[in-house]
This record gives sequence, structure tokens and C-alpha cells, in this order.
Amino acid sequence: MREPLQPSPPAQPCRTAGPRFAVLRILLGLALCGFPAAAQSPVVPDEPAAEEEFFGVVDVEVVNIDVWVTDRQGNPVEGLERDDFIVLRDGEPVEVTNFYAVADGRPATPAPAPGAPPPEPAAVAAEPLEQEVPPEHRLWLVVYLDSYNIDPIERKRVIPALQSFLSATLGPGDRAMIVSATRHAEVRLPFTGHLPALFDTLDEIAKESGHAVVRRRELMETLRLIDEAESSSQALMPARRYAEQVMNEVGYTVDALERLVESLAGLPGRKALIHVSSGVPMAAGEPAFHAVARKYETSEAYGEIPRYDMSREFERVSRQANAHRVVFYTLDAGGLRGMEFGNAEYGGFVDMDLRTTLDSVVPENLQAPLRLMALETGGRAIVNRNDALPALDEATQDFRSYYSLGIASGAADSTRYHRIEVRLRDGIPKRGLTLRHRSGYRSKSAEAKVREGLRAALLYDHQSNPLGLELVLGEAERDPETGSYVLPIQLRLPLRDLVILPTPSGKHELRLMLFVGAVSENGGHSAIEEVPIGLRLAAEHVEAARAESFVHSHRVRVGPGRQKVGIAVFDRFGRQTAYIIRGVHVGSRN
Repeated sequence: MREPLQPSPPAQPCRTAGPRFAVLRILLGLALCGFPAAAQSPVVPDEPAAEEEFFGVVDVEVVNIDVWVTDRQGNPVEGLERDDFIVLRDGEPVEVTNFYAVADGRPATPAPAPGAPPPEPAAVAAEPLEQEVPPEHRLWLVVYLDSYNIDPIERKRVIPALQSFLSATLGPGDRAMIVSATRHAEVRLPFTGHLPALFDTLDEIAKESGHAVVRRRELMETLRLIDEAESSSQALMPARRYAEQVMNEVGYTVDALERLVESLAGLPGRKALIHVSSGVPMAAGEPAFHAVARKYETSEAYGEIPRYDMSREFERVSRQANAHRVVFYTLDAGGLRGMEFGNAEYGGFVDMDLRTTLDSVVPENLQAPLRLMALETGGRAIVNRNDALPALDEATQDFRSYYSLGIASGAADSTRYHRIEVRLRDGIPKRGLTLRHRSGYRSKSAEAKVREGLRAALLYDHQSNPLGLELVLGEAERDPETGSYVLPIQLRLPLRDLVILPTPSGKHELRLMLFVGAVSENGGHSAIEEVPIGLRLAAEHVEAARAESFVHSHRVRVGPGRQKVGIAVFDRFGRQTAYIIRGVHVGSRN
């Protein structure tokens, strides 16, 4: 079943009444919402923690900047260390606080400390060949087939190369997703590591139509009308109509990309988007205005082109991708383009000089957005390549050898976009070396990251539960006034791994944020509700509390049918987050 990314209008959740900071009820087994009481004795907190009495928490985010260093032949340069890199943020140097290197698919072994003895041979032999990749460096790969801007024959030609690329790229723990797009992005296969399913989905899409052939016919008809016009002003009318139509279509393309990139924001780790098309116009209608200018020898037509320029929209997509650590690899399925306008079908109304101009202008216009998105996000633009597989092999190399530089960024920076530049320090031979990385980032507050993480968990069934959450769903009750349902949920959270800190008053405090959301099988989702929860304990009660759990009951409003309910708990002091998702069918199955 296809999973649309387009959400329906959100349903508002049912809010639980109570103070802004609820008291944690440890093992009270609340009998609210029809849940049975817990069987254990309660450990009651001394008093609720008032909001104004919480001491401050400073959000410091580590922003990972992935960097690829290649030599003149395009081979990865390995063996560099943290001090070999200089990172500039908005032109000012910043400290590299975290460093992670991967060489040939394996985390690089850190250099030993000065004077440290060499490792024992037995210890070296016992080290596993495959080291686990940390969650912040896991690979999520999206193959995005832009059916609105692709020739089906060209798409079919590159499908085998994409299948070989997936086979060579996906490693243990990596996941790939197939998305196709017409006016909207549509998930054809959710994230999986199962290659046969990925191959079958690509084969299915290869049989479908593509809109690029329609656009070519529309351009041909526009050129014919321009040729038949009696003046430049008359010729500009069909040129403008064509440009407005193309600009509207490109708007759908930009919107689909933005929505998809936004949905990927909360996935932890590296995210790469393989964008496959026959090119997307940067300046809508540009070939038509060139035809008017050449036929009627008027510069007025050239002045029309900037009115339909879409570069700002593609720059916006690139910035959004950078904010969410998404790298674009853009593939022009048309390969090396020949003398398309030299075909006989254009002979009756396009003169030879104009044909030569169009054979230069059209490919460059179609490839400009592909180059821009790849350049700005640190990826690769695969253009003018009849055989896509060698170029895709170069992309595979990126996923197997790279450096990740972590820099600190506070939540106070979240209102602005920061430009990034990475250089190699003096003393390293730089001749022939190329560095690629995303051109900027936008810092996020901890709460914003958790909200994004919960949305991604609901959309893509991604769960991470280091805190040992348990979630139980009750029986939904229909609201006769709205027709929606109110679903009771119960959350149980062990206190053993949560951070409880002493305060100047002598008490100990715990601070959590609870996030609740739901999504239906057709993609509609509720607004994510945030519930702050606080607890203050006397020092003598802390150890007893760590052996217990607390129970929190909540009610969320959902629609009928199959639903996924998601909970995220963020430990403000421990800086840990847990996500848990549960499925439920609401209402009648008839």
C-alpha cells in the first residue's frame, strides 16, 4: 500500500486538565481512563516542583558537519585527524568538539595517546571486524524518482544502475526508502534493508508514465505559436503562458521536496536523497523567450526571463536540507544530451541558429537546480553521464569514507541560518584536494528536535527506547459531537536511568517533557501535545525512587480506522530521549 506524505488537516488532541507541571505519581497506578491500578506500593513525592523553582538548563547542541575529502582522481583521502580541520561559522573559527572518521566502511581507529603502550596482540585479535555505527551516523537513504520531471524511457534506462547502487551501498543497519513524485511525494516503499523489495518497487515504477514528454510537446507547440506570430508583442503572449505554466509545475516539485525533507528531519544520523529526474527548469519558460528574442531581434524578451527564475525556491530547499542534515545526490537520467532541436520535427518552424541556441540553453537550464542542490548540501550532481553506474559508485564511496566534525551550537542560534566553511590546516598538502560539505545549518532547541523525532517515528516507524518506556492503549470512546474518538493511553517509565539532581534547597529534582501524537494510515496526524512533568524529592527518598517507576495517564483525540500513537519522553537533565510507537484500530472494522 502506498503511504502518502500529504497530511490531512490535523485533529486537535484532548488535553488533560491539571497544573502546568504535573506531579509524578510513582506507582500510584492511576485508575483514570479505565486502566487497572498498579499492584505495587506507591512512593509519593514530597511536593510538586513549581515551574519557577526549576534551575536553568542550558541547551547545547552538537551539530555534525559531514566532510568528504578527495584527491585529484576522486579517491577519498583517509587518515586525517581532528586537528587537521578548521571550521568557520559565519566567517569565525569554532572549535571542533567531536570527531568521527569512517574509512572503507569502518570507523577509523583513533590514534593512541602520546606515550601510551601499544595494544596487546590478543586485544587486537579480539576486536570485531564490523564495529557498530553510532545512531548519529546511521545512513537513511531515499531514492526519489521525480515522475513529474522525467522521461519514462530515460528513467527505465537508469533503474538497473540504481539497483546496483543500492546493492553496493546498503550495509548492516542502513535503510533505504523509495519515493515517487508527481504533484506530491508518495512513499512507494518505506525504509527497509530488504534489497529484493527495493528492486521490485523500482521495477514497478519503471513501467509508469512520466510528465517530461508532455512538457516537450508543450514547448514544441509554444515555439510553433511564436513562429506564427506577426510581431514580438504577439509572440510574447504564448511565451508568457508557457512560462507561467512551467513555473506552476516547478512549484509543485519544490513543495514536494520541502515536505519530504521536513519529514526526514527527526531521523537520527546521515540522510541522503538520490534525486532522479530528466532535469528541472531553473528559469521557467527560458527557451520560449530565447525564441522570441532570436526571431524578432528584440532584447525585451530576455528581460522576461528573470521574472520566472526559481533559483530562490531551490536555495530554500537546499537550506532546509542542510538544517536537517540531508545531502542531495542529483541524477539527470537524460545523460549526455545531443542535438535534440536538430530533429526534423522542429525543422518547419525553428531556424538553425535558434536550434543551436536551444540545444545549449535547455540542458543547462534543466541541470541548474540539480547542480545547486548538490553543491549546497555537499552531495554530487550526476549530469552528462550516459552510464550512471560509475557516478553512483562514487556516491557509494561517500557513504563508506567520510569525516564528521561536531561543533557546539546553542538554542539561542536557532533563529538564524549559519554559513559553514571547512578548510584543512596549514601544513597539509592541499594541491589537488577537494573538500565537500553542507554550506550551512540551523540550530534547533532540544524540544524542537524531539518534536521532529516523534513525527519521524510516527511516519517511518522508527523507535528508540533507551529509557525502557512501556505504553498501554485503552479502549477509544467516540465523541458524539465531533465524530472523533478519545483514546486513553498509559505510560510507565522506570526511574532508574533518569537524572535526578540536587538543588540549593536540599531537595532533589527530576524534569521531563512528554510529547504525544498520533497518525492515521492515510497520513493524517494530530497536533503534537507537550506536557511538562516535574518531581521534587527529599534526599532520603531518591534511592528508593530509583527502584520504582511512575505511571502517567493521558487522552489523545484520534480519527477512526488504523492509527499509530507515539510517545516521546525527554529527560531535560540527562539529555536522553526515548520514542515508542504503538498501533491500534479505532472504531468499527466494518
